[in-house]
Amino acid sequence: WTNSINQANKMALLAWTKETGIELVQINGQRRYGGPPPGWVGDPPPAGTEVFIGKLPQVFQSVGKLYEFRLMMTFSGLNRGFAYAKYSNR
Repeated sequence: WTNSINQANKMALLAWTKETGIELVQINGQRRYGGPPPGWVGDPPPAGTEVFIGKLPQVFQSVGKLYEFRLMMTFSGLNRGFAYAKYSNR
């Protein structure tokens, strides 16, 4: 997938992975960050340590009427790790 992105963005992404030591893998429609994190010693975490996070707009909708939900992405298509929820009123 990295062959289809802008070369400058690709180089920035490769520099980020080198700087942080975080591995980035895309397989079967999933982008995986880490696994294991830098400095990890020992076995992988046991069963029951994974948390599913889904229906993000619906979660934010439970607080109030959601006007807009934006998951921030890089130009190369990576999620930037944050989002904005805009509500109909304060």
